Amino acid sequence: MFDLIILGAGPGGFEAAVTAIRKGLNIAVVEKGKLGGNCLNRACVPTKYFWTGAHILEKIGIFKEYGIMIENFSVDYSKAWEGKEKSISFLRKSISQLFKAKKVPVFKGEGRIIDKNRVKITNEDGTHQIIEGKFILVATGSKPIAIGSLIPDGKYIITTEDYMDTLKELPESILIVGGGVAGCELGYIMKKYGVDVHIVELKDRILPVPFVSQEASKLITRKFKQLGIKMHLGTTVEDFSIDKKINVKLSSGEEIHVDKILLSVGRKPNTDVDDIGIEKDERGFIKTNRYLQTSVENIYACGDVVNSPMLAHIAMYEAKVAVYNILEGNKKEVDYSLIPSAIFTALEIGQIGLTEEQAKEKGLETVTGYFPFMYNDKAVDEHETEGFVRLVFEKSSKRLIGATIVGASASELLHVMEMAVKNQMTAEEIHEFIYFHPSLSEIFAYATYDVAVGKLF
Repeated sequence: MFDLIILGAGPGGFEAAVTAIRKGLNIAVVEKGKLGGNCLNRACVPTKYFWTGAHILEKIGIFKEYGIMIENFSVDYSKAWEGKEKSISFLRKSISQLFKAKKVPVFKGEGRIIDKNRVKITNEDGTHQIIEGKFILVATGSKPIAIGSLIPDGKYIITTEDYMDTLKELPESILIVGGGVAGCELGYIMKKYGVDVHIVELKDRILPVPFVSQEASKLITRKFKQLGIKMHLGTTVEDFSIDKKINVKLSSGEEIHVDKILLSVGRKPNTDVDDIGIEKDERGFIKTNRYLQTSVENIYACGDVVNSPMLAHIAMYEAKVAVYNILEGNKKEVDYSLIPSAIFTALEIGQIGLTEEQAKEKGLETVTGYFPFMYNDKAVDEHETEGFVRLVFEKSSKRLIGATIVGASASELLHVMEMAVKNQMTAEEIHEFIYFHPSLSEIFAYATYDVAVGKLF
């Protein structure tokens, strides 16, 4: 009997495995797909690979400012796709080698919990086997959802997973349904690689998620317009027909003609994993307590299968909490009060804590500090002058409660402000910190000037 059986080898399952191995547990991993899960193979990692290429394409125009003359160049997305495959294959192989080195059995097949200690595995060849464990952790992730009559067929109507798995050649034109995180990230990538991109979004702005401020959304909208990305806001797909191209009628009355439709309207949890009645909510998420324990006392869950933010780093965090509680007997509660979020579109967006809008909804009085990238020495050196930092402070104490960073390296700079929020640092403390010069991080010293010292203008 294993100490722990882990269903799923994505970010949550892998983090649970590594933590359990370090603690000396005898574990087994069950995975029906590729090691690394959706994040490594079809989402976070390959998206950033393609984004890097898109960003380089955007910067080619300023290479001459550094004395680098590129007279002629060509773009071949199929080569980028091959490069992406090499990168994620290397990372996937690293996971496999670690499991082999630590003698962790990886069962390739679909696992199903048939009682509180047993998992039935349907192997790739259709055969079955049963393994037993003292504890079970469900980390089986999620899958894309369809909307209305827009049913993925893998050819004309595709999901984000189809995009990463099979789209080696980009179409001439595409309609992205959903202007959220994935839609805007892939829309930017495809535009820079030469695709005519349309985005349809039901809400009145792109990136209509709580952690993206109106200010950040407006800047990305302006940037998308400059790039030639066509945005149809407050709009839905009313009807469509396929005749070599896809003829789409929008609710606005406009008709467009594209080669493909990409669905980016959300995901649903893979929670059809048991025959023992593990409790789930009305949307299919596994119900857990604050210790990530399910309705079956020795079975825990983490990642997209539980009703928490569908982010790889949240799955990894939950996995560590779950393994700790398996070992220590429910002593550590999950805490979602401070979750870093980052988006890679035409500009990086990083967010920690509250936006101005969220603070207002909570009835908090705030003051904010602002500074644009265009006056940061390092940003000027790197021709990365688009963007800004907006820091949100509680008015009376002047303690930092949120930060929005839009611009170069926002996803990295974000963690500096995460530490500041976590440690309840004041504007004065952030301002007086000694930053290396020249650095992008100096932007925080200038963004706190008005609040910590006094206004210049």
